[in-house]
Amino acid sequence: MRRSKIVIIFVLLAIVAAACSSNSSDSSSSASTSGSESANSGSLSQYGESTDADPALVAKAMGPVASTPDIVLASIARASQDLDQATIDKAMECWQATKCDTGTGGSEVMGYADGGGLNVWRQVTRMEAILQALTYPEIGKMIFRDAQWNPDPSVAANDIRYLIQAGATFIIGYPDQGTNIADAILEAKDAGIPYSTYSAGWVGLPGQKGALVPGEDYLTVVGEDLCALGKSFAQVINDGVGSGKVGLMGGTPGNALSLGWQQCYLKALNSSIKTLGPADTYWSNDVALQTMSGWLSTDPDIKGYAYEYADGLNTGLQAYKDLGIPIPALTIALRTDEQTLFCTWKKMNNPDVHIWYSAGGNFQSRVAVTASMMYLKGAEIPPEIVVPHVMREVTPSDCNPDRVTPTVSGTSLVPDNVLALMYPNG
Repeated sequence: MRRSKIVIIFVLLAIVAAACSSNSSDSSSSASTSGSESANSGSLSQYGESTDADPALVAKAMGPVASTPDIVLASIARASQDLDQATIDKAMECWQATKCDTGTGGSEVMGYADGGGLNVWRQVTRMEAILQALTYPEIGKMIFRDAQWNPDPSVAANDIRYLIQAGATFIIGYPDQGTNIADAILEAKDAGIPYSTYSAGWVGLPGQKGALVPGEDYLTVVGEDLCALGKSFAQVINDGVGSGKVGLMGGTPGNALSLGWQQCYLKALNSSIKTLGPADTYWSNDVALQTMSGWLSTDPDIKGYAYEYADGLNTGLQAYKDLGIPIPALTIALRTDEQTLFCTWKKMNNPDVHIWYSAGGNFQSRVAVTASMMYLKGAEIPPEIVVPHVMREVTPSDCNPDRVTPTVSGTSLVPDNVLALMYPNG
């Protein structure tokens, strides 16, 4: 009798342990087996999603990553590269408008609030979100606002308030103005409207004064682990430069993406490396050029650069020609992968210039759309959806002369025939 009781206890303990293990595991799948659900996460099919993403598209969006969260796979699974003409026409109509009707009669309304909006990266990221929204018949309307990097944060805040009043049932965007628009985001929360960000758009980093808490104050933040990204940049610079001066640039002042990776980058740098900056460029090519011109005019002995924006760095390199300075040995660490820089590098044919990049991240707006739709269907969404990253060194094959437009990241999931319509002049 005692032995029977012991056996029963062990069986019960095993069942409890298995249940706890299942509930606490991270919901992610290997990119090479993305056609199957994660054994520990349960199915997303109850929310109308599949994780059967094309492995080639997973690799295109992020590179050779080891594993990918199921919600990211579900987002990529909707990124069809073979769109019918009606979908293309509707996508272009919405992309060129401030609001559009999808024609489905769906009750959900996507609000899109961009703190910037003026450069190609922002425009392509908007198209990614539009194409994703068009895969949901439940979404009947889309409304778009962009603050065009207005230095007055009330402009971006009022854009969010406009979307609330206009009937948005969910809002996605990039909060360039950070904690300065926190009140408007909290108003969305109070109105029962989930707000999600992409491109690691934290509304204030954890511990930052006035920071909002994803999962509590807003739905979720989609993007890379910023500290890990910064350490990856530092490893590239440490290995390639060793010692000397390195320029550090970011986007809009105080934005979470730049601040997040830069903090960990600086801590991980060799003590023998002197940092110029960080300089705020607003992700503007002209400002990147002005910044690099200023540094080189003072002292041209710069060994490398760390920045998010490849196309901005490409324009910045013009400073060497303008000042009559030969381009020296350089090591460059970047996030995005616009081919303008890659083709400049190939034409340069300088074996002492080494460029490393991660991914453009345009598709992350798709993840924000899918997370919002799953939430509206009752799913529990993690407060941070971490998009994995890897660093890759640029090779001559990364310059594709047949690319529809060289200013678009090669990792974008917008099909080429749509890009050709967006940018008919290349």
